[in-house]
Amino acid sequence: MTATLPRAAALGAVTGAAWGVLARIWMRLISGNPEFSWTGTLLIIGFAAMLGGGLGLAARARLAGRSRWWTLAVVPGLVLFLSPGMVLAPSFLVGSLAYAQRGRILRVVGWAVIALSIVGGTLLAVLVPEPGTQTTPGLVITFLIGFSLMAITLAWAGSHIWRPRPRSAPAQRNSADRPSDSAARLVRASSRYERGSRTD
Repeated sequence: MTATLPRAAALGAVTGAAWGVLARIWMRLISGNPEFSWTGTLLIIGFAAMLGGGLGLAARARLAGRSRWWTLAVVPGLVLFLSPGMVLAPSFLVGSLAYAQRGRILRVVGWAVIALSIVGGTLLAVLVPEPGTQTTPGLVITFLIGFSLMAITLAWAGSHIWRPRPRSAPAQRNSADRPSDSAARLVRASSRYERGSRTD
């Protein structure tokens, strides 16, 4: 069980880094500034990998029935949502309820937050564009598609924080712990035979 935790964290980190690469490509497509910063790119990918690793660790610990304190492994990766990334924070923190399997009302709330986040982000890009960026229909469509994909995938990833812990199967565990009926009858028969042998 313990060996699976590092593997889950590594898988989550790789997945998060891949998400960060795609997010960086999308940012370049919608940006009017042709400059490419390796520092900013590596920071985005690194923060996304950190968040993914924490999510993988928390999800594996939840499935293994470990303490809820493992959820705190997600906290360091929240730096991804600082500055411009904060527009995606609602989808991750609240929109994730759409996938969390905690009741119809909460799922509706989650999808509503995702939709509002997408609409709000698109309006912000149109009304307050980046300096040097021309708001063309193609750019708006590119922004809308990319932002929607990022918001939805982040909501799915964040749902591992809110998902209920798996229920144990006490009946199966009890049946495995106690001997079967035939074994119990065999034990009782052997004990009666031993008592009869002592009296003879």
